[in-house]
Amino acid sequence: MTSDVIIDYCLKSIGEDDVDNPVNLTRIQVLELINLFYRNHIGKRLFNLTSYTYDSSDADHTITAGIGTLPADFLSISSIYDGDTPTNKPLTQIFDIRDKVADTSTTSQYMIPNTTQFWIFGTTPTNTIKMYHYSKPTALTDSSSSSPTALKEEFHLEPFVKVIQKIYSTNNNYFADEIDLEMYFQDLLNNIEFTHKIEKRDDTREQIVDVYGGLGGW
Repeated sequence: MTSDVIIDYCLKSIGEDDVDNPVNLTRIQVLELINLFYRNHIGKRLFNLTSYTYDSSDADHTITAGIGTLPADFLSISSIYDGDTPTNKPLTQIFDIRDKVADTSTTSQYMIPNTTQFWIFGTTPTNTIKMYHYSKPTALTDSSSSSPTALKEEFHLEPFVKVIQKIYSTNNNYFADEIDLEMYFQDLLNNIEFTHKIEKRDDTREQIVDVYGGLGGW
């Protein structure tokens, strides 16, 4: 389903008769609200893994004195390497600056101190720093060429309609409806997370390698 049609449905769900000239929420407002929901609340539950290499190709891909800029589509971290897997082990994440190694030590740690940067310790990596992170979906536009492709098709309408209904209820002090929709939302987000995890897995049986090099099933 395309984004312009999704916006139409969202507006109809709050009683708008003319979706091209709505009264309660403009199309621009609906687009802003569904993008906020899609790229963040939904995005965190899709686990779309991507990589980003700090190869000094431009300012965004450069680490200076151990400080790098998080990717623009960053949602959460998976791992950071001085080099890449499997040749190198991932850097260890720390949460207290007092745990950092000296700047002159081998690069072995990283820290995410805010929403825009990460720091590495020691500050001079041996290889090119590579980050694996979970990314935000691409922003939607009010267009027939735009679609929430990061979501499985079964979720292309309901989440967006419900979030607009919830915001409309809040704006109009329909608190009972808002509470019901909030509970509904939690179930919907849980369903999105479960679906986008479980349906990425194949049917291959897990195996282990024994100490003699043979394979065995669980």
